[in-house]
Amino acid sequence: MKAGYLPYFIFILFIWSCNTEEEQRPAQTHFTLLKSSDTGIDFVNKIKDDKDKSIFLYANFYGGAGVGVGDFNNDGLQDLFFAGNMVPDKLYLNKGNMVFEDRTLQSGIQDIPGWSTGVTVADVTNDGYLDIYVSRELYDENPAWRKNLLYINNGDGTFKEQAEAYNIANDQRTRHATFLDYDKDGRLDLFLLTQPPNPGSLSQYFNTDNLLIPEYTLRLYKNEGNSFKDVTTSSGINRTGFPNAVSASDLNNDGWTDLYVANDFYAPDFLFINNQDGTFSSMEKDALKQTSYYSMGVDVADINNDALLDVFVLDMVAEDNFRLKSNMSGMDISSFWKVVEDGGGYQYMYNTLQLNNGNETFSNIAQYANMAATDWSWSNLIADFDNDGLKDTYVTNGLLRDIRNTDADKKIANYINTTRMDWLSKNPNGGNINSIWDIVDLEKAVSMIPSQPLKNYAYKNMGDLQFKKISNDWGLDSESFSNGSAYADLDNDGDLDLVVNNINAEAFIYRNNSENLNDTNYLRIQLTDSENRPLFGTRINIYTADGLQTQETTNVRGIYSTSEPLVHFGISGNTKVDSLVISWPNGKSTVKQNIAANQVLKLSMDKADELSRPILVNTHDRLFKDITESFTANFKHQENNFDDFEKQILLPHKLSQFGPALAVGDINNDGLEDFYIGGAAEQRPQLFVQNPDGGFSATNESFWTKESAYEDIDALFVDINGDGFKDLYVVSGGNAYEKNDFHYTDRLYLNNGTGGFKKGAILNGDRASGSVVKASDYDNDGDMDLFVGGRHLPHQYPNPTSSALLLNDNGQLVNSTATLAKELQEIGMVTDAVWSDYDGDQDLDLILTGEWMPITIFDNKNGQLTKLDQPDLEKTKGWWFSLEHGDFDNDGDMDYIAGNLGLNYKYKTSSEKPFDIYYNDFDTNGNGDIVLGYYNNEKHYPLRGFSCSSQQIPGLKDKIKKYDAFASLELEEVYGEEQLKNSLHYITDTFASVYIENLGQGKFKISPLPGLAQLTNINDMQVEDYNGDGHTDVLIVGNLFVSEIETPRNDAGTGLLLLGNGKGDFTPLRGAKIGFYAAGDAKRIATIKVSGKNHILVGNNNDVLQSFQLR
Repeated sequence: MKAGYLPYFIFILFIWSCNTEEEQRPAQTHFTLLKSSDTGIDFVNKIKDDKDKSIFLYANFYGGAGVGVGDFNNDGLQDLFFAGNMVPDKLYLNKGNMVFEDRTLQSGIQDIPGWSTGVTVADVTNDGYLDIYVSRELYDENPAWRKNLLYINNGDGTFKEQAEAYNIANDQRTRHATFLDYDKDGRLDLFLLTQPPNPGSLSQYFNTDNLLIPEYTLRLYKNEGNSFKDVTTSSGINRTGFPNAVSASDLNNDGWTDLYVANDFYAPDFLFINNQDGTFSSMEKDALKQTSYYSMGVDVADINNDALLDVFVLDMVAEDNFRLKSNMSGMDISSFWKVVEDGGGYQYMYNTLQLNNGNETFSNIAQYANMAATDWSWSNLIADFDNDGLKDTYVTNGLLRDIRNTDADKKIANYINTTRMDWLSKNPNGGNINSIWDIVDLEKAVSMIPSQPLKNYAYKNMGDLQFKKISNDWGLDSESFSNGSAYADLDNDGDLDLVVNNINAEAFIYRNNSENLNDTNYLRIQLTDSENRPLFGTRINIYTADGLQTQETTNVRGIYSTSEPLVHFGISGNTKVDSLVISWPNGKSTVKQNIAANQVLKLSMDKADELSRPILVNTHDRLFKDITESFTANFKHQENNFDDFEKQILLPHKLSQFGPALAVGDINNDGLEDFYIGGAAEQRPQLFVQNPDGGFSATNESFWTKESAYEDIDALFVDINGDGFKDLYVVSGGNAYEKNDFHYTDRLYLNNGTGGFKKGAILNGDRASGSVVKASDYDNDGDMDLFVGGRHLPHQYPNPTSSALLLNDNGQLVNSTATLAKELQEIGMVTDAVWSDYDGDQDLDLILTGEWMPITIFDNKNGQLTKLDQPDLEKTKGWWFSLEHGDFDNDGDMDYIAGNLGLNYKYKTSSEKPFDIYYNDFDTNGNGDIVLGYYNNEKHYPLRGFSCSSQQIPGLKDKIKKYDAFASLELEEVYGEEQLKNSLHYITDTFASVYIENLGQGKFKISPLPGLAQLTNINDMQVEDYNGDGHTDVLIVGNLFVSEIETPRNDAGTGLLLLGNGKGDFTPLRGAKIGFYAAGDAKRIATIKVSGKNHILVGNNNDVLQSFQLR
């Protein structure tokens, strides 16, 4: 044995997730866990580390195995096949009434040496009988034991293993496999999740520089009748990753099957779009804005009944504070950005729920759906488990031992090193040993890794893209180490039962009790074909009084497993399905009407109509047309490189990237609107003048080049000096310089009447990093005054900064804050403002939003602005980004829309359990320290983990020695009651964007905006009647791409139109559906009239200016 340092085992980096309260279990549950003595299913996937096979050699050692469902003897009952890692695979035939018989030996299923993982059930030979394909892995030193198995169903209750004969006995470590007819030739092809060695820390492959080499590529086999042909390279799927799961689904609604591959570690998830010519194109860079890092199981289904298939991918982050922090060692910043720079995309250690935007792109909404954190998860199933017409989810999780536990890692390292050194001291000349385990006690080393069985998760779909954790209520709360899972109606009673393969425990068989608990109904569809052609990829739409539902057939779901092939619809209280439309893989369709509920409907492809029907019909007229490519005012905002986190390590997000500024106005009085767009620091801003033909020309470029030192955050055209020409005010901001630096100086540019500008003066102007400028004649003296918002104090987040009231004194702007609005001094971190007569007294009041601020009203009394204590707005402290007003309920007064952080972010808050911040020099080193707090299971904890927290305050390591210790401490125990009491402290009440109805007499009613408006922060809005119905609508842009790397960035926004009904209600329409796809880090939106038509300009941070024409 070599002397020297030994790596010990891989541990995983983890991050914070939201809190979910412990549920109380009801007396009667939705599911009942059946005993093996009743079902006859006694399968146990027994795992035990030994010297030849252990977690130290194989990182997948505790990965478990799957289960396959299928009616193998065509008796109308769904049978079960379990894969075993270190035990033989088993086949159980369903005898009815949830009783099964072990027929493994009689059926010819063999005990072939190897590590079985995945189970894929399909009719490979088109003979009408289901076959079984078993995926196998591990055994680096023995490829023969890694060969996959194909059990061909003989039709008489027996099977014959024939993988070699069909040329699919692949030995490249197959995690799982799926059958699909990717070329529509009527034969099932085979896609394999083959992967590189997944080494434990004592494997020969550990610390190998690059395992992502062609030798370990994915595999695609084309079915040529009696054999399969490897077409991996010619098909374009010859990519290498660490695949765990796959879904073969039509993700772009073109009628052809695509592939979504969930990859572990730093390899990005793959999205292969079918080109309809036998090849695929990798489209994940264009389609996926962010993905899970340690992607595990994947399932695809329509979660919101919009006829678009969505993608749910699991990761491994814990929701419990202790498990999260004890198993967390901190994100590596350079590694994160290297993955991004290498084309791996933005990967975060959370589950992702990819909402299909309808234009071959997806938005992750897992945080909003409340399903972002389910611990070390494996299999996910999307199905309607309560028959209410909404698809729910089931998630298995648990790892036999917490190999990510940071303290255990250190303990084992110390044990092995001490033992090794002791052996070397006693055997200076070495000895006859074969492995480290000849001198180190393997069982003792393994026992140092904590082992904690966990509850699996069930989520009920509540509608509006939100899910409720309901594991306990549904009786799915047994603690286990669960892996593969499948659903099927095992007792033919019209609801979906669950089957789960567990490590070191009997498999779970859960009977669904829906038929006894509620009055919901169902429709089940059995798809057939007289020629036994593949039916995967069939799309089924049903219509009831409750609306549309969509299903698509596919082979495998979750991880390692195959669920039943029947199509199951819950239809709530409806007693019939009004109509049903099936789009078959052969391009034909079937239409049925007035179908009675509570039956298994058999439909055959060979009886389908000739007429093919579109899978999805766009039900909304496109109000907008994207003309960015033809728009003649070309501009791309380009950020300068500045790392805000070097100044403040625990900053929640960057403060240096809130541009560009955008302003519209007719600068030369020719009746045509022009616009100004600001640059980042060291980038020239540009002023575009509109030509009579509708084109634009940049003007005064040499002048604006001299103004490129500033970071432009907001801008406004306004006639300051009363000469009839629009002047330009530009707010400077950013975070790259110390406070009071000249780079934070706002600028006033006076218009000479021909579109030329020169600098004007601002008396007593502050040098603050600003956010917004708004103009009004608030004092009714005939000229325009300005409010200028202060965004933050550079490098002192979250210290409050001052905003300013600039009074227009005969064309001269004078800072009059101290005399006319003194409470604006150190008001906070202002983000937006409106001048608005909220109380109807005929003068304009000032309403502000800000970060860590409540919505704040400054009442105008004869030009004196006084902050109001407004009870209805008291509990509105949030992270507000924008504010607009309009009479949305047609009652004659101004109502408001306030754009907040949104509800799709890692941070969760309420008035009772606020997300909060403390700011103090906790370690008395002369620099302020940030401490963010959150609630988990009723307790108040530091948000960040021990590694990050001690990086900011190194003295914590002297006080706290172990990760487990830090994980158990509440915030006050870590930082001290007195220190916290003496800190600057802000709390939040809500992160929801809201509609504020003006009730009159100083009263307001606050209501959250619809769910689609909560998927990201709202940065800017335009208020107009966009559809010509006489009611005021709101056009929205947003996103926040600059989160610290342990927090998934806010990028789910794609542009949104809120259609008003004149009563204060709004119907949300997503950007892609209306032709307004604004998915960048959109900071500003403005309306400009071009050639007599309204256009929308969208200013994106670090990206191109977008232009949309209103049709």
